[in-house]
Amino acid sequence: MNYYTTVLTLLLLAEMVMGTCYTKLECSHLGDLLEMAMKNKSPDKVCQCPRRTKIPALTAILTKPQRPGKNGVIKFDKVVTNMYNGYNPTTGIFTAPLAGVYHFSYTVMSMDGRYLVVFLTLNNIKQHSTWLLGSRHETGTTSIILNLKKGDQIAVKSADDSFSINSNSNMYSSFSGYLIA
Repeated sequence: MNYYTTVLTLLLLAEMVMGTCYTKLECSHLGDLLEMAMKNKSPDKVCQCPRRTKIPALTAILTKPQRPGKNGVIKFDKVVTNMYNGYNPTTGIFTAPLAGVYHFSYTVMSMDGRYLVVFLTLNNIKQHSTWLLGSRHETGTTSIILNLKKGDQIAVKSADDSFSINSNSNMYSSFSGYLIA
């Protein structure tokens, strides 16, 4: 009977701290037991409370001008951070390696005197747009928080064939995202 009381107490504690990341628990036996309990509750058997070294994150930068075409994905080619390898610089698409709430942002620069409209998509559905007037080189930045399922895809796309995204060795345009909960 004592064994079952202990297990039930540990499961109750797991319920109480679910969704929190108390760093002192990470290296303790209780932390290991809580992680095991949380993995059993998760449909994909991944701990609900990833340790800091296990948080999906990306930052990629555009190093040269790009003209992706209408609804074409902007391929940010210089990868700075790619925890969990969710970002593919060949396709320009981030695929969520874990379910959760993510924060994404991008910054783009227009060509001198040219309009630019870009947008962020979730599974090819537009979530947010940025429109630059183009009177000079202009930059636009957007930020969005999305609840993703494992395998969901995020991309930044151009709205028209005539639009070019400006960048060079000064790296004016970038795309970032990371798991926040």
